[in-house]
Amino acid sequence: MKLPQLPQLPSLGFLKRDEFDVNGKLVVIAGGSKGLGKAMALELAAKGANLLLLARSITTLRLARQEIQGACVSSKQIIDAISVDLTQPEEITRVLSHYHPPDILICTAGSNPHQAGFLAEISPEAITSCMELNYYTTVFIVQCCLRLWLRVPHPPSPRHIVLTSSTAAFLGLPGYDAYTPAKVAIRALADTLRQEVLLYGRDVIRVHCSFPGPFSSSSYLEGHDNKPELLEMLEGTPRSRDEVKRTVPSPRTVAQRIISGLEKGKTYIPVDFQTELLLNNMRGPSPRFRWWALWEFLLGIVAAMAWWWFRRDFDRKTLRYGESRRRRDSRV
Repeated sequence: MKLPQLPQLPSLGFLKRDEFDVNGKLVVIAGGSKGLGKAMALELAAKGANLLLLARSITTLRLARQEIQGACVSSKQIIDAISVDLTQPEEITRVLSHYHPPDILICTAGSNPHQAGFLAEISPEAITSCMELNYYTTVFIVQCCLRLWLRVPHPPSPRHIVLTSSTAAFLGLPGYDAYTPAKVAIRALADTLRQEVLLYGRDVIRVHCSFPGPFSSSSYLEGHDNKPELLEMLEGTPRSRDEVKRTVPSPRTVAQRIISGLEKGKTYIPVDFQTELLLNNMRGPSPRFRWWALWEFLLGIVAAMAWWWFRRDFDRKTLRYGESRRRRDSRV
């Protein structure tokens, strides 16, 4: 899917202030053994963070820990990795109880390797597992961290919760019937939680949510092989893995863009311009970035004028694809 490219606004000096200082702080990354989580860990290790990586696979955790230790800038940095099932609140509580409460929680766990498909054709198990992998792995560890934080005094600097949704949260495409609702749930959690944490004081806990589009993680590449042809056509992604790797950003690039948004103090962080248009077309009560509020409002107007054409085009393509599939099935 190709949306019109508008000129980016020039950066301003006051935006260079770091609102996400991680030097010497404990950062927990849920889903930190590979993909975006590992990429975020590599970037933050190079900024002086202490890291606790949580994921299910012991093997990938060990490999990730070794690689991330090589990115550290100080011998005093601590990089630890623990195997945990992030869908089980009791396991999460047990693991985190061995550490002092983290300063920052980053939730990147989630995938869609086997759940892509039209709703009439995927299994109930695929729907359940997609919600578990993408939503439960986020909401349970957020709940656990909140409970830990509320038992101890507030530190002088804000604590941060960083959630990971997706461009899919703004764009319903056939074939993502299991995946999109899970990512919409994370956006809704970010909206709800951002206001709820005001109960504990202004700027005590900051909630952020990033919205990456496709990027060349192993999970995405695996899921790409299982996508319906119509979904690939509407997304505008190529069929071959090699071409996907050449045309979509790497996890490291996406991690750098997310961290840049966090350092600027953004609440919602679209990772590419296409997602920025879609976000502002569907922003509703979600907070705007204070320095670019007018720019984001104008983007919403542009997107509202353009999106009806894309939606009609998608509808036409879906109808044509359905007709061709019915003709093909009738000949079998």
